[in-house]
Amino acid sequence: MRLYEGMFIINSTIANNDWDAAVNEVQNILKNRGIEILQSEKWEERKFAYILKGQKRGVYLLMYFNAPPESIVLIKHDLKLSDNVLRSLIVKVDRIKEPPQQETEIHEEVAVPVESAVQE
Repeated sequence: MRLYEGMFIINSTIANNDWDAAVNEVQNILKNRGIEILQSEKWEERKFAYILKGQKRGVYLLMYFNAPPESIVLIKHDLKLSDNVLRSLIVKVDRIKEPPQQETEIHEEVAVPVESAVQE
């Protein structure tokens, strides 16, 4: 078994109405091929640069899973047959990437010179 990262674009209409059902469909496709799902994360809805399967928007789903290498071709085929999954990308990875931490603003105190009072 190898570690894979999968990015799935879910039909926004389906995702907004019943997100859990949309995720379950993707998980069932993976589990039917003997996959062990390790992590799942919902990303935001985005507008596409062009129309994709008749849709202008989609919700992104990121998943990490262990799978036998020979099952990836079959998974990709099953995902293409799904009406709810608009696109998918599956790549082999070495480790699960941690989400980037939000940058904190650094406020530096600036020393302002105080002018000495001028005596007349």
